[in-house]
Amino acid sequence: MSTPSLRSRLMYMAILPSLLAALVVGGYALVNHVLELRDTNAQRQQLITDSFAARLESLPDNHRAGQERLLRGILEEPNVRAAVLTFADDRPPIHAGPRLRPATRQQTTVTGLRTLTDSSWQLSRQIQPGVAATLTVEFSRDGQYIAILEGGITLVLIMLAVILLAMIPAMRFSRQLTKPLGELGAAVRRIRDGDLDTHIQTGATGELGELETALRQMVLALDDAQTELQQNVDQATQDLRETLETIEIQNIELDMARKEALKASQIKSEFLANMSHEIRTPLNGILGFTKLLEKSSMSPRQQDYLNTIHKSAKSLLAIINDILDFSKIEAGKLSLEHTPLNLHDLIEDVQTMLAPMAQERGLEQAAIIYSDVPVNLLGDAQRIRQVLTNLVSNAIKFTEKGSVVVRAMLEEDRGAEAIIKLTVTDTGNGLSPEDQKSLFQAFTQADQSAQRHEGGTGLGLAISKRLVEGMGGEIGIESTPGSGSTFWFTLRTERDPKQRPALFSQELTGRTVTLVETDEYGRLGLYHMLSHWQMSIREYHDLNAMMDAVDRGELTRSDFLVVGLPAVANEPNLRQIVDNLAALGQPMLALSNNPETVSRWLEDYPHCQVQGKPATRQRLLNAMLAIHGENTGQILLDDRHCEPLDYPVNVMVVDDHPGNLKLAKVFLEELGATVTACDGGEAALKAFRDESFDLVFMDIQMPGMDGKTTTARLREQETAGNHTPIVALTAHALESERRELLDSGLDDYLSKPISENQLRHTLEKWVLKTTHDDLAPTSEAAPDENRPVFDAQLAHRRAGGREELAGEMLEMLLTSLNTDRPAISAAFDSEDDDALLEKVHKLHGATRYCGTPRLEAAAKALEEALKTGSDREHTGTLVSDLCDEIVALEHYCQSPEMAD
Repeated sequence: MSTPSLRSRLMYMAILPSLLAALVVGGYALVNHVLELRDTNAQRQQLITDSFAARLESLPDNHRAGQERLLRGILEEPNVRAAVLTFADDRPPIHAGPRLRPATRQQTTVTGLRTLTDSSWQLSRQIQPGVAATLTVEFSRDGQYIAILEGGITLVLIMLAVILLAMIPAMRFSRQLTKPLGELGAAVRRIRDGDLDTHIQTGATGELGELETALRQMVLALDDAQTELQQNVDQATQDLRETLETIEIQNIELDMARKEALKASQIKSEFLANMSHEIRTPLNGILGFTKLLEKSSMSPRQQDYLNTIHKSAKSLLAIINDILDFSKIEAGKLSLEHTPLNLHDLIEDVQTMLAPMAQERGLEQAAIIYSDVPVNLLGDAQRIRQVLTNLVSNAIKFTEKGSVVVRAMLEEDRGAEAIIKLTVTDTGNGLSPEDQKSLFQAFTQADQSAQRHEGGTGLGLAISKRLVEGMGGEIGIESTPGSGSTFWFTLRTERDPKQRPALFSQELTGRTVTLVETDEYGRLGLYHMLSHWQMSIREYHDLNAMMDAVDRGELTRSDFLVVGLPAVANEPNLRQIVDNLAALGQPMLALSNNPETVSRWLEDYPHCQVQGKPATRQRLLNAMLAIHGENTGQILLDDRHCEPLDYPVNVMVVDDHPGNLKLAKVFLEELGATVTACDGGEAALKAFRDESFDLVFMDIQMPGMDGKTTTARLREQETAGNHTPIVALTAHALESERRELLDSGLDDYLSKPISENQLRHTLEKWVLKTTHDDLAPTSEAAPDENRPVFDAQLAHRRAGGREELAGEMLEMLLTSLNTDRPAISAAFDSEDDDALLEKVHKLHGATRYCGTPRLEAAAKALEEALKTGSDREHTGTLVSDLCDEIVALEHYCQSPEMAD
């Protein structure tokens, strides 16, 4: 709705008062006119009626003609409609005009009563003397209505005249006011558009004249301000141009500094990696020879010196490992695996590894894994073990007495995914809130004083925090000074859909066992293990309570007696108690932190066995079966890697290296798969046309037709709705290269060297579709830290424990080296980087199936340098290193040591 203009409002202000005054005065006059007209009509009608009634009284009663004539004379009067003379005797009434209208009601006027009809008035008058008669005259209202209408019309005409008279001065005044305002508004709009040369001259007087003067002054001020502003803008533009030139110079300098910093960081990382390996080599020699020296006869002082050397070397090795891991994390080069793992085994491995440290301090260890926790998971077992080892070792180091308890509980169940919370609780001194804030920062320790008892770099918890966050979890601490601490972390893991067989024996189902353990958490952990085997358990909280039951004859005989001895032998008659329990004749398993000593106590009791704390499921089960006489051999937790697949699988393997091809073929055939081996892309295309496959393993870098091209050609041969999974086999591909593989049509990839477990897991994933994990790399653990020229154990492991196959793989590698070394040198000299990369990639793939860690590392470094476009000088150094390693391996294989 638009706002009315000033001109319209002025007109309203002039017209409305006149209109209101005319309405009031005219309305008053009209009302008085109507009232006066009504009274006048009533008096006139009464006068007409009385006049004719008097004339009728003057006539004789029987003069009917005269009466009719008078009644007709009444009709000639204004507004008379009809007249009737009625007689009191039997004579008929005399009518003049139409019939009278029926009466509705009586009305009182200034002249008396009169009768109302729907459109007229009726007045009656008695006629005397003579025979009584009544004269009734009916008057129409039309005349009165016409008179009222004439008055209303007259009033409207007067009001219109008044309004017209009021509009004349209003229009003149509004024109004098709005014309200057319009001119001023137009001038302001021109000024708004930037026309400061506008001439303002309206000729207005009074306040409008003052407004015009002020507006002219404002225009002059704006003109001056705009001139000054333009000068300032010009100056600021000049300053900005100079600043931008300065910033551009600084950006160039910063870019140069950034490149130098990146180069320095790369040099630092390479130096750190090289130095860590160079330091690890002599350290591993020191550790190995100290272990050998421990077996020789030495004096107590020499033994003490040797222990000091061994501990110092292990501490230095741990520091180097922490620094290397932290450096990888900071550089973003630490990748996580996604392989099957058993959480129960992992926790037990960590506690078993740290058991000597806990036993040295007299501490109890316990693991409590609740029944709803899934133990068969997919994740990075090595990194989870690293985090848990760090937390448990810290708990042991900073706990003087008591226990260290590991708990695993299900935090959230999301079907195929589970969030598991692991806690490590100790009974140490605890930490203050201030210490907790900086606990997970790098190079920070809880005890920063010069008198601290424990060493370390302060990187362990920082590395653990980054690893846990990298696995999608969180880590934290709950601690109160003087009440111990609880470190916790969560794992976001996927369930392994291929459930592994649990450690179980039907021989123990329903058996009875008497359990005595002083430590509450150790007893709870043992209770969970025994109840999992569906055994009937009776508990005692300490040895004295059990011996009292023995003395009273209340000890019920059971199939097994499991006795947890105190971590600190504070019982003066502990040996006597153990002898008394053994003398009961019940199969007994004693758990102790000093198993050697307790074994000597019980060497004369064949029905007793001794195990070191903490107890694990494997050792506990084996010991109980042994003392029960059922089985003395070891029961494997998971022997499925030795079992063939329980479904037929047809697989094609494509690799140009004969050693790699043979190894993959042997592994897959032992898993029960039907394998078609192809040494190149053309052979793969022919085999794919002739036969359908459930899965294809594809080497990426091959001469002629590489893996990507072969994959694209295979995809073209696929029929609609028939998709064959193709898994890349790549020798330590870069992260960017791995993403390219997935984008080029491959479904997954494996990093060489491949193992039977990796192949089985890949078959389960893509053939049976039993897992839904992301395409994540599976990589082998780091090579042996000694990095010798040839590692027989590594070769044995990579060949799946087959000595003959390991020898064949090494022999094939040595045969290829005769042509690889000159070919690599020739390709480098001719600056043919493509041919050089092809030769190095092929050699790298071959080394990953043999126990040649130094040659493998040299080939890997050169391949990555070629893929990332390193300069020629750096590449030349790596080529020289690779050739040196080839010569070193050839010399080593010709040495007498190798011949033996």
